[in-house]
This record gives sequence, C-alpha cells and structure tokens, in this order.
Amino acid sequence: MNVKNTFFQIVLVSAAFVSCSLFSPKEQAVLNMDLQNTKRIAILMADTVQAITIDSLDVPSSGRLSYKIKLSEPGFYVLDLLQGKRIPLYLEPGDYITIKADATADYDSDEISGSEGVEILNKINRENFISFALIDSLESELSKAESNGTYNNEIRTELDAAYEKRVKEHQEALYSIIEKYYNRLPVIFAFYQSLGQLPLVSPVDKFELFEKVEEGLRKKHPNNMHTIFFANRNMKIKEALEVERKRKENAARIKEGNPMPEIALANDAGEIIKLSSLKGKVVLVDFWAAWCRPCRMNNPKIVTLYNKYKDKGFTVYSVSLDGLPNQPSPRDAWQNAIKDDQLNWPYHVSELMGWNSNIVNEFGIENIPYTILVDKNGNIAAVNPPVDMIDAIVMRLL
Repeated sequence: MNVKNTFFQIVLVSAAFVSCSLFSPKEQAVLNMDLQNTKRIAILMADTVQAITIDSLDVPSSGRLSYKIKLSEPGFYVLDLLQGKRIPLYLEPGDYITIKADATADYDSDEISGSEGVEILNKINRENFISFALIDSLESELSKAESNGTYNNEIRTELDAAYEKRVKEHQEALYSIIEKYYNRLPVIFAFYQSLGQLPLVSPVDKFELFEKVEEGLRKKHPNNMHTIFFANRNMKIKEALEVERKRKENAARIKEGNPMPEIALANDAGEIIKLSSLKGKVVLVDFWAAWCRPCRMNNPKIVTLYNKYKDKGFTVYSVSLDGLPNQPSPRDAWQNAIKDDQLNWPYHVSELMGWNSNIVNEFGIENIPYTILVDKNGNIAAVNPPVDMIDAIVMRLL
C-alpha cells in the first residue's frame, strides 16, 4: 500500500544548513529517530509550494540518531528516507518528536509521537490507512470474482456500497478532526486529502469548514505563511463558488417562456451585434466552435434549415467559443470554419476566449453544441432541442 501525500509537492533544492545546539530549546525542535533500512536521510522544510532540502545525514548502523532543527515559528517539514518514502511532519518550537520508521515498510507501521501537531497528522493519516486498506481489499475481491467467473452486478453493487460507505466514514472523520482542531495549523493537511480524483473535503459542500479554519488560524497564527496561503486560497475558492452560483442562477433563467437574455458581442470586423436587433424574426441562437466536432457535424442541418426558412422570417445567430489555449489562431479557425461549413447567415460573433468567455457563465453553458430557439417576440421557445426537431418548431413559430 502506497499512501500518497497530496499536500507536499516535493521539489528537492539544495540549501546549506548547519545543525547546531547553540540555540535555546524554545527555538528548536528535536527529532529523536530510530530508522531502519536506510543509510542516509534528508530533512526538508515545506513552504507553500515546495519542500526545500535543508540538510542530509548519514544514518548509523544502529538506525538511531537525533537531529535539532532551529525554527522560530511552526511549520511543515518532511523526513525523506531516500528509499521512496517521505514522512510529513509538523513542528513547533520546543517540540521533541520521536520517530520510529522502516524505509521499506508501509506508512501505517511508522510510530511518530511527541506533540499535538504530530498527533493531528497521525489522526488524518490513520483514516488514509483504513481507506486504502479497504480499497486494496475491494480490488482483490473484484479481481478474484473476475478470475473465477463469479463476477456479476450483485457483487459490483456490494463492492460499490462498501466503498461509498467508507468514503462517507472518511469524510465524517475529517470533518470531526477539522471541527476539533480548527485553529491548529496541521489541520490544513485534512483539506488536501483525496481518494483518487475525489476530494474528501469539498469546498462546494463544506466551505463553512474552510472559513472556520481560516478564522481560527488568523487568530492563533496570523503571520504564518501557511495561514496566509490558506486564506488566499479560500478567497479564490470563494470567488469561484460565487461564479458557479451565478452561473447556475443564469442557467435557471434559460427556459421556455422566459425572455431571452441580451447578447451583444462583436463580429470579425469588431462591430457589436445585439441579439435584440433581430426581434421580429425567429432566431436560432447557436453556441458552437470550430474545434467542436459535434458542432461541425450539426452545421449542415442548420444550413439546410436556414436556407429553407431564411426568406420567411428565420435566421441564425452564431456564438463561437473559439479561443482555446491549444488553438494557434482562434480567429482564423473560426472564420475558416464559417467558410468551410457554408454558414452564410450574417450574424457571427465571438469573444475568442473559449470556455473563459463571459457568455459561458451568463448562460450557464456546460457543453456545446448548445442552441436556444427564440420566437418573434424575443422569448425562449425551446432550449437545446434536437436538431431534427427544430424544423417543426420553426414552422410553428413562423
């Protein structure tokens, strides 16, 4: 079992550091270590973006050694056993930490004690050990069932239920740790825990915990770099959550019978074309992009529809989401696609900002192609109707 620590993005950078015993016990933390199966170790100090090597030491044959770290404020450190195993530590001035570890053994065999901060990390890591052990067990059961031919939907449902139950237990344990130690720096570690791609403490569901910890740390450790980083991160998360809230609010407005929100974007010549200027016509508002294969596949049907009804009061207003980072020339791609697909209506607009286009959030767009059919009075007649059904709806609206 290999427990990965997502908090520390380890980057080894050489830096001179001399361990000495000339400073006060209140200005140092002592690591009393019993280490097996490694001949050399490194001590790293973790800032908010990387961990910097501050010293490296030979390990005596007995495995026992002591090391003093000078520090003026609490911080995160890493003990690198140089055998593919790194142990995260939280240290405060005056700490005396005992570490017993084997460089070739699983993390759950390590024994680390000596401070409340270390115990908080131990609690968080203990939950990881339980979860990863269960995942290993479930994967083994699945493999066994597949190999002996007994795998079926019932077994899959049981395994999924066991996993989901553990996820909830793991989450609740982290919530409890955060609530209890909300003003202690090592609790930050809880916010970085995940199972695969699943974050266990999600700001979408539990942002109040992020705020509670920020408030607690601001009072207890106001000037600590990790407090400042956590607070700045919270600010960005809050901004993102607000954007998402508005996006969902905007998306809720886009339904049949509601007035169509205004769109006023520039065409290739830089002229602003307002959707409202087409009032009196039935308009298909088509959100698309040159890079979008399904959009390009839809285009011939939209062209046929336009040619059929363009003289009867129907038109198309195309909003391009070209402008992805991997597009060398979004404007050229956009214009070439218009020409190649023969999109001959005059209303083509774009911010050329891809998914960062303001229009995406204004309409709550999650994927394209995405179309809205607008009646002559400027009201929404249909939202994202199948292309094959648009003809009948247009005929009725005309």
